[in-house]
Amino acid sequence: MLKHQVDMRGGMAKKYEFLISKLTEGTTAKVVKVTRDHIHIRAVGNTTATNFFITENFNKTEIEWIGQLGMLGKHKHRWTFPHNFPQEKMLNEIGEYLEWKTKQMFE
Repeated sequence: MLKHQVDMRGGMAKKYEFLISKLTEGTTAKVVKVTRDHIHIRAVGNTTATNFFITENFNKTEIEWIGQLGMLGKHKHRWTFPHNFPQEKMLNEIGEYLEWKTKQMFE
C-alpha cells in the first residue's frame, strides 16, 4: 500500500508538499519529522505549541491537530480524508474548523 500511495510519488514530503508549505507558511511552524507514512509539523510560541500530524493509513489520509494553547488548555481534532483527496480541500476544511474553534474559545 505505501509503495503505491507514497513511495511512487516521491515520499511523504513530496506527496504532501502543498499541504506542508501552507501549514508552515508565515509561521514558526517547521517539519520536525518525516517517515515513510507520517509527517510531524510543529510550531512553538512562548506559551503555546501547535502540532499537525499527517499520516497515510489504509487508503486514507489522517490529519491530527493538537494545540496546547497556554491558559486556554489543550485542544485537538482529527480529520480523515479519502486517499488522493485534493490537498486544497483538506486545507480549507482545516482552516474552517480552526476558525470556528477560535471563535468558540473567545466568545
